[in-house]
Amino acid sequence: MATETPTTVRRGRPRSAASEQAILTAALDLLAEGQGPAGLSIAAIARRAGAGKDTIYRRWATKEDLLLDALAAQAGELEIPLQMSLHEALVMVLSGMIERLQNQRARKITRSIQGAGDDFPKLRERYYEQVVRRRQEIIGQHVRAAVGRGEIPDSPALRQAIEMPFHHILMRALEDDPITGDPVEAATELVRIVMRGAMSP
Repeated sequence: MATETPTTVRRGRPRSAASEQAILTAALDLLAEGQGPAGLSIAAIARRAGAGKDTIYRRWATKEDLLLDALAAQAGELEIPLQMSLHEALVMVLSGMIERLQNQRARKITRSIQGAGDDFPKLRERYYEQVVRRRQEIIGQHVRAAVGRGEIPDSPALRQAIEMPFHHILMRALEDDPITGDPVEAATELVRIVMRGAMSP
């Protein structure tokens, strides 16, 4: 009989990582199916993920913590080299947002969280602080770098204008009327309009 030696390579994702991913996916699936955050239970997530409730509570102290991790995973990490021009950085971020919200599942999840204000307000507050604000800080770093390079003027109006396409994309998604077509082309046009309008005399 063959025995496993210390040099044997185990293939595939470790069980704990695979279980965690299944739990996060289950939570997002249930949100996409119309389960509101307040009504969504740990038991339902566990059943969908094929995991025990104890497994979930060992990783997340509360349902809110679990949902935040699931939403952060859906949004993904935002990594933009600071040497990239502001125009390139904005196109990169906006095109990623447009592409994600072209997906109906992602739009349903977004609407579920945006509608959580009345029955589960803390989740939306924490999502804003931990996910949305983090992305705003990264964009802010690129704005300051662009100002430092002399790429753009240090203008409060321009800083405010840069936020506009993000709100536009989000509102279109909440109305289930997402921006269609090539995400990069759409993002490039949005950035062109914003920069031209904000920097014109």
